[in-house]
Amino acid sequence: MQRGHGESIWEIKKHIGYVSPEMHRSYTRDLPVMRIIASGLKDTIGLYVQPTEEDYAICRKWMRVFGIEDLADKSFIKLSSGEQRLVLVVRAFVKCPDLLILDEPLHGLDQPRSEMVKDIIDEYCKDKSKTLIMVTHYEENLPKCITDRKVLKRNI
Repeated sequence: MQRGHGESIWEIKKHIGYVSPEMHRSYTRDLPVMRIIASGLKDTIGLYVQPTEEDYAICRKWMRVFGIEDLADKSFIKLSSGEQRLVLVVRAFVKCPDLLILDEPLHGLDQPRSEMVKDIIDEYCKDKSKTLIMVTHYEENLPKCITDRKVLKRNI
């Protein structure tokens, strides 16, 4: 859609899923994991609208995909940093966005979970209508679906 056709930021955000270190730092309230993930459906940090049963079913589906169903009722702030990051990655996927923006999505994850997340990203991006932008400091964190890269180097 050409810019300037009257779309609101909320209409644009419906098509974007993202995770970043800044977002991670924004979640400081003692909320259950399920509500954190459901906030991805509403494009908010925190949850100000009661999710429907259908919303929760979507969240449970994505939690199964990422193997974290057992965390649904746990307090987000009491999880390890790696578990928190994985929850936020699930939050990014929960609305099946056309554009995924993942800034250091594997930060804090152990090797098996990092590989699992990369495999899920690869599978998701097989759909040619999906676009991925991923930021990482480590080449080995890139999933196989990455076709183009921009490398930023600091001149010292």
